Amino acid sequence: MVSTFLSYDLVVRDIKSSLNRTAADQQVARESAYYEKNIGSVTSIDEFLDDYRLYSFAMKAHGLEDMTYAKAFMRKVLESDLGDSNSYANKLTDDRYRNFAAAFSFAGSTKLPQTDAQTDEMIGLYNASIANLDVTLAEDKRYYEAMVGLTTNVDTFLRNDRLRNYVLTAYGIDTKYYSYDIVRGAMVSDVSDPTSYYNTVIAPQTATVTSQIADNNTVLTAVSDRAFAVSLVAAVQSIMDQQPLIQGQIDDLQAQKLEPAADIPALDEQIVALQAQLQAMYAAVGVADADELPSLLAAQQGFIDAYNAILPPLGAETTALVSRLKEDNSRLQNSIAGFSVYEQLANAFNFAADGTVAAGAAQTADAMKVTTDLYVFSQDRVTRTGALLNDEYYKSKVAGITTVTDLLADSRIVSYIKQAFGLTSAAVVTSTLKFVMTSDPDDPTSYLNQQYKTSKNYENFVALARAFNFQEDGTLAPGDPAQSAQQLSQTSSRYFSGYDDAYELADEKAIAAYKNALAGFNTDSGSIRTVDELVKTRSVYNFAMKAVGLDPDEISARTMKRVLMSDLDDPKSFANSLKDDRYLKFARLFNFDEKGELSWPAMAQDEGTIRKYAKNYIVQKARFADDDQKEKIKKDAEVEAKYYQDTMSSLKSLDEFLGDRRLVDVVLVAKGLDPAKVSDDFLRSIFTSDLGDPKSFVHEQKDGRFAELLASFNFNEQGRVASSPSGGIQTAGEVREALNLFLRQTLEAEEGNNNAGVRLALYFERMAQSITSAYDILGDPALLEFFRTTFSLPEEIGSMDIDQQARLVENNMNLSDLTDPEKLAKLVRRFTIMYDLENGVNSSPSLSILMGGGSAGISADLLMSISQLRAR
Repeated sequence: MVSTFLSYDLVVRDIKSSLNRTAADQQVARESAYYEKNIGSVTSIDEFLDDYRLYSFAMKAHGLEDMTYAKAFMRKVLESDLGDSNSYANKLTDDRYRNFAAAFSFAGSTKLPQTDAQTDEMIGLYNASIANLDVTLAEDKRYYEAMVGLTTNVDTFLRNDRLRNYVLTAYGIDTKYYSYDIVRGAMVSDVSDPTSYYNTVIAPQTATVTSQIADNNTVLTAVSDRAFAVSLVAAVQSIMDQQPLIQGQIDDLQAQKLEPAADIPALDEQIVALQAQLQAMYAAVGVADADELPSLLAAQQGFIDAYNAILPPLGAETTALVSRLKEDNSRLQNSIAGFSVYEQLANAFNFAADGTVAAGAAQTADAMKVTTDLYVFSQDRVTRTGALLNDEYYKSKVAGITTVTDLLADSRIVSYIKQAFGLTSAAVVTSTLKFVMTSDPDDPTSYLNQQYKTSKNYENFVALARAFNFQEDGTLAPGDPAQSAQQLSQTSSRYFSGYDDAYELADEKAIAAYKNALAGFNTDSGSIRTVDELVKTRSVYNFAMKAVGLDPDEISARTMKRVLMSDLDDPKSFANSLKDDRYLKFARLFNFDEKGELSWPAMAQDEGTIRKYAKNYIVQKARFADDDQKEKIKKDAEVEAKYYQDTMSSLKSLDEFLGDRRLVDVVLVAKGLDPAKVSDDFLRSIFTSDLGDPKSFVHEQKDGRFAELLASFNFNEQGRVASSPSGGIQTAGEVREALNLFLRQTLEAEEGNNNAGVRLALYFERMAQSITSAYDILGDPALLEFFRTTFSLPEEIGSMDIDQQARLVENNMNLSDLTDPEKLAKLVRRFTIMYDLENGVNSSPSLSILMGGGSAGISADLLMSISQLRAR
């Protein structure tokens, strides 16, 4: 009779050949092919459980063949949230159920405009763009100052896009719709020269616009005057209609006074009241008595007739005229403001009328500082550089201040003070600041304590009052500065702490709006399923454009749509032809196809697989660590797992992956492989294998985990990350794992038909990499039988207290030895010897334990009960 060890050794000596023989069986091949072909089309638990071939295949693959009948039980397992420690599957002692649930995803994967990882990366870019703004401003300033010093011709200057846009932005001139001639003319003008371009072309335009505004105002005044006249005529006519009636009442009361027994005082009181009513009516229209009403009426009617001759009729036409004139005035006022900018531009440069200037003389140092300061403050937010300029300005001004009125007359200083003391609300006006700054916070009767004691800003108001030395009348006592050195230092410190609070709050709101708009890819107008809908969703589109450094107002939506529909793997695609990495970043962080419709994200691994590998890595690293080291090892593993999750989501190619050994080690350890025994060249051969070719390098390996690893990645033939459909309940890697597990389970079952001890040995050897504690062995009847047989322990140990059993396992087995192939092989060899001594090769209850049947075995009902034990 062949010994158990020899039978086991014949199988594992060339495990690849053994598995291939099993795979060649027609029934096995047929069921495997069916699973591989059809599992990808299943999208729900019902569909999965209703397809018996798929369901039973998966159950056998996970060693749960004897529980195939218990669909209700398995439904609960599949419905479990594995992230919830109290979920059904997590409460089961037997890890096979947890592993089974983890092998499937019924969350309804779908195409998304952005994955969570892409959203996080976009937000990261947005935050980085803000953090780097000061660096960008500094570089822009350095370039501007250097180039201005070399400038000798205005046309050369303006044809340099970077220089021109710097100046236009600084002076508030539209970089997209500016007039080259006007800008050039201003820069070569001397405003004191009547013959300069500014005085002969620009200034006259200002006069023309001013005259047009005056003409518009004349018409608006006429409309207003006519409206007043019309209302006055109506009021006069109403008075003229009411006056005879009221006068008649007065005359009647006068007559009643002549009657016997008349109540003279009461009648006089009524008469006085009616006379007062008449006088109030007369006063309302500006006359002394009724005699003046006819002339007033005639005069106003004359005004109305005159206005009617030059104005459209009252009603809609007049309303439209007023609206048009007001809009025209607003536009013209903006033009005047624009013309004043050209005066500033003319004064900022020293170009001669012919456009030339000596090198280094284009701008004075003061003019250059004004220009660069304006550029800093033209940004959407006050940066650290801007804050430093504001602080410098404040300190230079406050030393010469002698009254609170002078201080608050400067709007820049007011803004500085409000930001320093957290008083940026529009409700806090300049007069409020004045009252507070001239109050004594220690005087209960002061204006501050009388008026603002209950205000939410009270503490800030008190700090403001203590920061200045103004007296109640707003002046300073002889010898007192507006602020002492200490007060000035504290104010400056408060300013730097609070100047960007409003921007940070706005950033938080922008990020929240971005996330909310993407959540469930729903918007107010519908779902973001096309590039058109993305561009229309401004909270997403504008945020994303800013994050990558693009301006949505300068770049057309049509251009960005073409970018989003580009094939980034094609060097001739539109996005690649722009030769600008910002467009590529934008396109990579959204998932649309060449038709502008949603597509699957291009990721090296899908998000679920990334999370699973990260979790498995932590488990593997901390498996058998000593108690005093376990916490540190776990924390270190969590750092590596986080790096893996963060990096994998943005990985672009196979070369990037293989070139980062930290990533490689995580995936190897997660699969239970020793990184020290896997070389870079070997891995490259694995990852360049054709998974569909049974003769490829990956399929030549005895260890099927390498094929599972390869299947979990989405690299195309060129080694670039590809878009891979993930709408099914299993990824390609999970399908490969199921196929390998099924083959292994089938092989073990076949060997068990001849020798149950071989099956137990194969089972233990396969499960060894997943054992993390003694309770894993105690919770699995087959593993427990292996342990009991190996160390010649009686079956009665099962009646001991569970913690005593755990100590028994730990005393007999060094669980960390399971990670050492040689020590594991030695342990299995001991089992086979002890198995033959105890059972022989022909009769053993062990087979029943694995099969769930036989007089010495465990029934399916008892197995279910055991499975529901709470995990220790």
